[in-house]
Amino acid sequence: MISLGVMTCTCYGAAFYAYGILVDPIHTELGFSLTYLGAVFGVAQLLTGFGASIAGRLLDHWGGKLIFSIQALASLLLFAGSWSHSPVAFAILFSSALGVMAATGFYHVSTAIAGRVGPAGPGKSITVLTVIGAFCSPIYLPAGAVLIDQAGWRVAVRVLALVAFCGALQAAYFARGGASDETSGPSPSAFRALRSAIHRPAVRRMLLAYAFAGFSFSTMLVYQVPIMIDQGLALGTAAAIAGFRGFCQLFGRVGVIAALAKQEAALALRISYVLAASGSLFILGGNVGLGVVYGALVGTSLGASTPLQAIHAQETFDPEDLGLLMGLQHSVFALAGAIGPVTAGLAADLTNSQTPTVWMAVCSLLVAAMVLQGKPRISGASIP
Repeated sequence: MISLGVMTCTCYGAAFYAYGILVDPIHTELGFSLTYLGAVFGVAQLLTGFGASIAGRLLDHWGGKLIFSIQALASLLLFAGSWSHSPVAFAILFSSALGVMAATGFYHVSTAIAGRVGPAGPGKSITVLTVIGAFCSPIYLPAGAVLIDQAGWRVAVRVLALVAFCGALQAAYFARGGASDETSGPSPSAFRALRSAIHRPAVRRMLLAYAFAGFSFSTMLVYQVPIMIDQGLALGTAAAIAGFRGFCQLFGRVGVIAALAKQEAALALRISYVLAASGSLFILGGNVGLGVVYGALVGTSLGASTPLQAIHAQETFDPEDLGLLMGLQHSVFALAGAIGPVTAGLAADLTNSQTPTVWMAVCSLLVAAMVLQGKPRISGASIP
């Protein structure tokens, strides 16, 4: 779990959280519009979406060593991207690096491995993994802001890429595989496995809910720092609040085990979506105090949602194709997440304000809470 947790922190830090604090400096230096920068991240999300199921299938067949080796190579593309000046080179290097890193290192991969080989039950193993991962945001956002202030965004990207490279290599070294010991192996046909899963009503409702959640999460995590800057806060202050939000994820994840003892994962997940939607409105306050309230509410709620989404998905899917199907749910999550930053960037450029971004994210989370179905009434592995 420790090796997976380290990989999670380094991959998420470089491929997801850091982009939000890079947007303003890149916009200032290179003159790229917010719509363009949002589109670059959106393309990365598209690559993640298409690549997640492929990575999951590779995980089912070959285990984690291959997946994490690919991730290490992708981090070198991010390193190369720090020297780009033209919009074409920037888009190609950043979108491909971030997209492949996310497809091979985000929670759809690590939670599938944790659920199979963790020392505790799948629910507890996933929670432990995501608790370690909760330290990513409070480390990367403030540290990244300091790096940018002291050495510029290009040096910051190089440092993040090299750390991600090391994180992927250590995960590849310690990887135990990831194929299930309890099944006869993955289905012969990936297409049939996907089609069979999508034909289930519970799966369709879950995927639709995750799509709305992905739209919201991606939008807010990319633009939370620019939103606070738009409300009058300095980069360092905004990054510190964003880091505090990330730290508060720890409390949400620690509380998941207690929550599951009283409620099913789907109900707890609905509650977390609603609380995150409500808390997001505080980011518009324009002062540190309300920013802290935003960080506490949204951080705790979204922190809980990460393991809850993985646990609910694993309750819904059959175990023999778990990597493939966890990839499917992340594909939907990422593809919807690709739309969010582009839409928000366009709205911000047209209105010269980040306020529409917040309202889009809030409404999307509320829809996710309404769409999500209760405990699935289908066959599959249950998680205690």
